[in-house]
Amino acid sequence: MPVSLSDLQKQQKSKTNSQKEKEFSLQKLLSYEVGGKKLSDAFKESFYGEMALLLEAGMNIKSALDLMISQQRKEKHKKLLTDVVQQLTRGGRFSEVLRDQKKFSAYEHFSVKIGEETGNLVEVLKRLSTFYGNKIQQRRALIGALTYPGIIMITALLAVTFMLTYMVPLFKDIFKRMGGDLPPLTQMIINISEGFSTILIVVLLVVGALLSIHFLYRKSEAYKRVYYALVLRIPLFGSMLLKTHTLNMVQSMSLLVSSRVPLTEALELSHRMVRFYPISHSLEEIRLKILQGSSLNEGLSQFKIYPPRLVTLVKVGEESNQLDLIFKKLGTQMEEELQHRAKMLGNALEPIIIIFLGFLVALILVAMYLPMFQLSTSFGF
Repeated sequence: MPVSLSDLQKQQKSKTNSQKEKEFSLQKLLSYEVGGKKLSDAFKESFYGEMALLLEAGMNIKSALDLMISQQRKEKHKKLLTDVVQQLTRGGRFSEVLRDQKKFSAYEHFSVKIGEETGNLVEVLKRLSTFYGNKIQQRRALIGALTYPGIIMITALLAVTFMLTYMVPLFKDIFKRMGGDLPPLTQMIINISEGFSTILIVVLLVVGALLSIHFLYRKSEAYKRVYYALVLRIPLFGSMLLKTHTLNMVQSMSLLVSSRVPLTEALELSHRMVRFYPISHSLEEIRLKILQGSSLNEGLSQFKIYPPRLVTLVKVGEESNQLDLIFKKLGTQMEEELQHRAKMLGNALEPIIIIFLGFLVALILVAMYLPMFQLSTSFGF
């Protein structure tokens, strides 16, 4: 990578200024958004993967970016990379340029900065590409597992709505002309049909009120504690959600620790990266405990959201000074387990929802035809 004159001048400054540069201000580093919502994970996976490939092939950063600009189809991506090249031309370092763009997270900037200082930039870029690739795979696995059951559930709701709104009123008129008392089941279905519009309005109002409360108080600590405590209690989905975000935490810690980021700063970055409150809150608490002299595994053990196996392996990693290897292995194993659980969840939900849909439809049909059966019996058919 070419070295600019400004970099050489900086290296010749006093040890005091050099020390200030190394003690990078975490407050300044984290003054912009962590998580990278402004750029998609797919773009970041491609960007870091191609950068690592081109640098490994012997190209410098500017030449690699020039080549990537010509391959971009979206204008916003071309403009972004062009701005990066222009800043590099003016003498900025790659990590500093990423920070100044404000479209890359502190997590990425800090990792690239460590890669530049240790001479492992290519390896860091590969890890960043892998990290975002894993996030995409996790999302696809969950979406793939829940898409078909979701479609079935929507179809079931539409079918039941149609039957209660159009079919049941038709039968109701027929029963009125027939006269006589209706079976309790039939009367119950007719009552539900008559009040269905009211029920639907009430449900929509309740959902709207809950969404409004969530929007107004979503940043409140007390609300977060109550909200996520309820979310984690949702059967199947709560545990899946927790495992997904725990995996994100493990993968981010793996990348940062393997890049030789100090543990407390790695926890701070992961705390801001993982936006799932139970985990992000626990990471901040654990960081404070480490500053007071505790170990990472002791901090993790105080939170029930972390499985005992994770805590035990982290303890082994700390004692053997191989925490980066432990996080890497944990990430791989947890990702495979999560994909398997997502697939099993989808396979389990499909027949359950189909059976539920069949039961509802059968219940309505039986309720509507039951008076006719009774009438035919009374006539001796």
